[in-house]
Amino acid sequence: MLCIGRIFKLERESKMNVYMDDQRSCPFGYVPATTVECALQMVRDYDVNILSLDFNMGWGAKNGLDFVEAFCTEGLYVNEIHFHTNDVIGMHKMKQRMDKGKEEGEITPHLVIKYVGS
Repeated sequence: MLCIGRIFKLERESKMNVYMDDQRSCPFGYVPATTVECALQMVRDYDVNILSLDFNMGWGAKNGLDFVEAFCTEGLYVNEIHFHTNDVIGMHKMKQRMDKGKEEGEITPHLVIKYVGS
């Protein structure tokens, strides 16, 4: 599944920053991912430096917790994860799942997690 046309132009060796959000404008220096599936595909296929996550991704769509669940169970890796969601409960659930993944050895215990707001 191709998420966005310019993804295939990136070289595999270059690091990229991914911004997963269905509504907010993508900040400079990031590649947008408007669905959970798109963000997962980018993390699987490219060397991602910073991954910035929203929780709510649209009515009936997979959300940030679904992303984090797949990230942990697949043992994926990025340098940093930023939570930019305004959903405090959703952010807490994502953080809890990341902590569980670290404790159980699914993901690196050295993964940096930051709360950046929106």
